[in-house]
Amino acid sequence: MGSIVLGVAANSWKQFVRDRIFYVVLFMALLMIGFSYLLATLTIVESRKILLDFGFSAVSLSGMLTATYIGIVAVAKEIEQRTIYTVITKPISRPRYLIGKFLGSMAVVAATHLLMMITIWGILFELGESFPSGLWPCFFLIFLENVIVLATAFLCSSFTSSVVAASLTISFFLIGRSNASFDLMAQRAHTDAMRVLGKALHYTMPNLERFNIRDVVAYDHPYPPEMIWIGLLYAFAYIVVCLSLSSI
Repeated sequence: MGSIVLGVAANSWKQFVRDRIFYVVLFMALLMIGFSYLLATLTIVESRKILLDFGFSAVSLSGMLTATYIGIVAVAKEIEQRTIYTVITKPISRPRYLIGKFLGSMAVVAATHLLMMITIWGILFELGESFPSGLWPCFFLIFLENVIVLATAFLCSSFTSSVVAASLTISFFLIGRSNASFDLMAQRAHTDAMRVLGKALHYTMPNLERFNIRDVVAYDHPYPPEMIWIGLLYAFAYIVVCLSLSSI
């Protein structure tokens, strides 16, 4: 079982690292980080704050786009192009196939995040700025956020076309960034139906604010250390649910 999953993961890795669109997204992300470096050198005060604000945004946004594209290509494109049928005719179950695809896709997302993290770290070093204490935890939480986007893309791609799956995934990302509004809606609702709806949306939609310590780290303020473990467990649970539904 393990060798089959790892084999699918390795093939997925090779497929995506040869994809030109993947490098276009990566180039745009590095360009955004370079722009943040330019802004940081032009300002007199709070250069590190500006660099980290733009840098974190570039990593998060480009990571989301990369995860969305990879998740759709890994499933929806293979279904539309019927290349998936050459795989499922072999002795490999759907869960194993999806897990292998997901692991290979997640490795590509991790590699892009690592490259962008090293770039921001190098710029901070070049500017002679000190490193905030929560720099690496912030990068890790951004990675977990985009892994959830990847899992959501897998789920959406399993039952609809690539265009619709991309729209749904990006919508889930935007909803996840404003998930707290559903809880607020439930608290201020005047009817039981709206209150139940608000709570249902709050708990079923992805809550990506669980991974947001970007502003805290940019100002070098302390962050709750338990957010790392809570975010890791939350991401794992969401991935399991999404891949299970995708398999079904």
